[in-house]
Amino acid sequence: RAATKPSVACLAFAVPAVLYTAQNRLVFEALRRLTPPEYQLLNNMKLFTTSVVYRVAIKRQMSLLQWLALLLLGLGMTVATQPSVAEGFGEGPSASDQDSGRGSWLMGLAIMFAVSWCSAAAGVLNEWLIKRSADVLEANVWLYLFGSIACCWQLVCSPGSFERLLRLEGFSLLTWLVVLCNAVLGQSIAFLFRYADSIVKLYAVCAAMAFTTLMSVFFFGFEVRFHMVAGYAVSAISMCLYYVPPEALLAKDSDLVSGTWGARQKQNGGKAE
Repeated sequence: RAATKPSVACLAFAVPAVLYTAQNRLVFEALRRLTPPEYQLLNNMKLFTTSVVYRVAIKRQMSLLQWLALLLLGLGMTVATQPSVAEGFGEGPSASDQDSGRGSWLMGLAIMFAVSWCSAAAGVLNEWLIKRSADVLEANVWLYLFGSIACCWQLVCSPGSFERLLRLEGFSLLTWLVVLCNAVLGQSIAFLFRYADSIVKLYAVCAAMAFTTLMSVFFFGFEVRFHMVAGYAVSAISMCLYYVPPEALLAKDSDLVSGTWGARQKQNGGKAE
């Protein structure tokens, strides 16, 4: 009986693995119907779906202030990823194609809605399983094993895919670097789920987007616009509202200053002794 428990626990990782595979597949289908700015904008739905699934599945109560903070996070990232006038939204190549373009956009919207729920369900379930696993690395092995099986099933259903995979078509040095980065990212997220939660991951992803924007300025000459700075600033305020204790948020500025100064005085006094 004791020997069957690990196998049952390992099989549970098949569920988030299949959900992750379906999510990745749907992302490519959405990109066929949406422009990159539209995709990035609609991808913010994950912030809301993950919050809802986390509350229902994990059953961790959150204060009204924390819900408002998550809503502010979604609004901030929506503003930050808002496409500029130069980028624009998807438009048909001609007036006669407007109906088909609108239909394609609506299909892309529906796909992104499914992607957001798949991502939320997979992430929260993966967190729940990792927290109950004996070892994080072992949990990742089972997750990636079932994910590989699900991906192989997609290749079976697509004629000629195995041949292209064996030939490694399109795999350059840059491709392998992307694979390596994603592998390290997956391991990092697993440890994040182990010692934190899905809400921390949401804020970490948003912080990573801000960091990517900053690095793009230095390496690629990316032009930062006002709505990006405003959106990331709103997201930073959201993080403060979510994690700062309520008594600190309601404290007066003089209390905060005197408290900080008093703490420094005690620290300096302890060092002097």
